[in-house]
Parts: sequence; C-alpha cells; structure tokens
Amino acid sequence: MPDFDPPILIPPDQAECLGTLQPACQADPLSESDIRKALEQPLWPQATGPSMFSLIQPGESACLVVSDHTRKTAVDRILSVLLRGWMDNQCRLENLFILIASGIHRHPTPDEIRSILGAENAKVFEDRIFFHDPDDDRNLVTVGTTRRGHDVRVSRRAVEADRLILLGAATYHYHAGFGGGRKSIVPGLAARSTIAYNHSLTLDPEYNRIHPGVEIGKLDGNPVAEEMLEGARLCQPDGIINTVLSSDGTLVGVFAGDLIMAHRAACRLVENINRVDLDRSADFVIASAGLASTWIQCHKALFNATRAVKSEGRVILVAPCPEGLGNERFRYWVTRPAVEDIYAGLRKSPEVLGQTALSTRMRGSRTILVTHLSKGDRADLGIPTAPDVASAVCMVLEDFHKAGIRRPTYYLMPKALSLVPFPGR
Repeated sequence: MPDFDPPILIPPDQAECLGTLQPACQADPLSESDIRKALEQPLWPQATGPSMFSLIQPGESACLVVSDHTRKTAVDRILSVLLRGWMDNQCRLENLFILIASGIHRHPTPDEIRSILGAENAKVFEDRIFFHDPDDDRNLVTVGTTRRGHDVRVSRRAVEADRLILLGAATYHYHAGFGGGRKSIVPGLAARSTIAYNHSLTLDPEYNRIHPGVEIGKLDGNPVAEEMLEGARLCQPDGIINTVLSSDGTLVGVFAGDLIMAHRAACRLVENINRVDLDRSADFVIASAGLASTWIQCHKALFNATRAVKSEGRVILVAPCPEGLGNERFRYWVTRPAVEDIYAGLRKSPEVLGQTALSTRMRGSRTILVTHLSKGDRADLGIPTAPDVASAVCMVLEDFHKAGIRRPTYYLMPKALSLVPFPGR
C-alpha cells in the first residue's frame, strides 16, 4: 500500500498521464571516507578554520544536539566517525553528552534512541542522554531578545556547555523553508513560549491567510525562518553538521561548519535531489506518503502533492497512517467547526499542530484518502476516503466528467513525502 501496488493503470481515453514526478538528479551514497572528509574540511566564513575533530579540545564539555525520532538524519553514521576523531584528539567521552532536540514532541523511546544514535553509540552515551522539555523552567534560560522584541528561552544544558554542536538533517519544510540548521535550537531546544511565538509568524498579521513570505524552500524574507535564525545565533553554536538523505533514506550529503554556510550548502543539495520544476500543473495527482506512520507526518505529502495540481485540482493520497492521527491536540484543532475558527484560535494560542490542522482543512476538501485510519479518525480528519486507489480514481474521474472535463490530466507521485513540485510561474 505505501507505494502503488498494483501499478496504476488508467485507460488513456479517460485521462492523460503527464508523467511520474521524480527528482531531477540522483546523488551517490556516501562512504565513511566521504563523511570523514566533510568533517575534516568544514565550511567557515574565514578561508580556513578548525576541523570538526579539533572543535572540541581535551577537557572541554560538549553538548551534541541531536534530532528526535520524527526526523531521519543518519546521525548514527556521523557520530561513529566523530567519536573516533575526538578520541584520537585526546577528548574524554565522559565530557560529551547528547541533548535530544524534541521541541514539543514526545520524548523518544529507548528503542527509538538506539535507532537514532546507533546501538553502540547509544550504549556509549547511555547515562548522558538528556531530553529537552519545553516546560521545565528550571532547565530553561533566556539568551536574548530578537529584533521583533521576543525573548528567546532555550535549554540551559545547551548554553552552559563549553561547546555546542548541532547535528541534524536539511530537508524541505513547509513553514520554515528548510529543516536543519537553525531549527535544531528553535524549535528543537526552545521553551514552549518561544516556539509558540515563532509559529505565530506563520500567519499574516492582518488577514486570514498564511504570511506571504512563509514558503517552502524560502529562508530569506521568511519571518519564521528569520526568527529561528536569530534565536539560534543568540546561542552561539560552535558548529553544525547537517546531513542530506535521499527519499529512500540513503545518506547522500554531509555539510559541516558554520551555522549559516553549512546549512545553506546542505539546502542546495536538498533542492537538487528533491525539487521538481513543472511546465504545467495537472488536474489531479495520485500520490503516496510512503511509510509515514501518522497523519501529522503524512500531511507533508498532501502539502507537496497539492503543488502539482491546478488551483481547483484534486489529490488522491495513499496514506496508511498505522499509528493514527498522531496527536490529540491535532485532533482538537482539525475538528474546529470552520477554518475561520482555526485562524482565530491560532491568533490566541499559536501551535504548530493547529497550523498542520489548518493546512489539512484547506487542502483536504479536494483530496481523497486511501488509508488504514480508524472510522473515528477518518471522521475527525474530515477528508473523503476510498477503499483503494482504483475506487478513488473512479470518484475523481466521475467528478471531472460531471464538470465537463472528459480527459483530465494527472501526475503520479510515488515519493510525495520528500519530493516538492514547483509549478511554473
């Protein structure tokens, strides 16, 4: 079910297939020597700078910030190389600790920790793995105020260590422009109030709409991304290591060094392998969310898929969601009586789950979902469903035929979770 099995066959006299959306280029998998080279030659504003192996000096404490279970980063491979390099440099492992940048997510389970760090690395750090808590005032500290006048509060552990190194993955992000980089701190290590303020910048201050500067793939001029960057810079991270993964989870890029330079370099690779430019938009798209376990994760595939169709185009989304909607706060938001109620609620209490619900409601009305969600979850989500792709196709074609469109166009999008279409202007 995650991919199109059996293959989708629509008679050409009923609809015109414009093709299968695929990345413009493929990147080669990285070897351990490739990883080591990237860590030995980081990107710094000055012509030369320290390697990631010499960034920590013997006797210094170091906070290694790692993404939680909701992000695939291949950090297990990076950590293994880093630890060998630091030990060669006479650093003591007991001076290093892991801080999980979980934002407002639940904390990962022991099994998930082993998956994130790798079993051997998790054992090395087993008594020095800490979880960020956005509501733990005793372990939060104010690091400064941004240009917009908002105080930034983050994990005390991160800023009190001698060295702060951020490990994450660069990806497309529908509000922040790109994941990775600055997002390891805000929202990753931020107080709930700091996270809420940042999320509030997603909305236009005057109209019930998303702020015009908030776009996927956009960092400059994006108020959400810019506020994140200010918050991260206030923490003065010593360096970052951002990975780039292909749609199947293969590590294809490692970029280390400066908070801005290394992140932007990683983002360029993300664009190369996950961006697809369209000459024309289709009437509908048949997309798959792959193995995403909850609707909150599958929503990214819906967001991406709608970018491939016309303003009134339709989406058929294969999204099994074996773990349900993913969060009860999301359920609260998505079941508000009207979209206007969601906007009003977000202006009072900005939450990322509310924004996901808003996007779901905005896009769900023209979507047909093929899913394993329970009857109750489907009802709360409010998106029409079909038992299989063939049935969903029949429903969509019938709607187009009633509208007088006898041979609608469509795309196939088997990697909708990672691939981002950019329609021609």
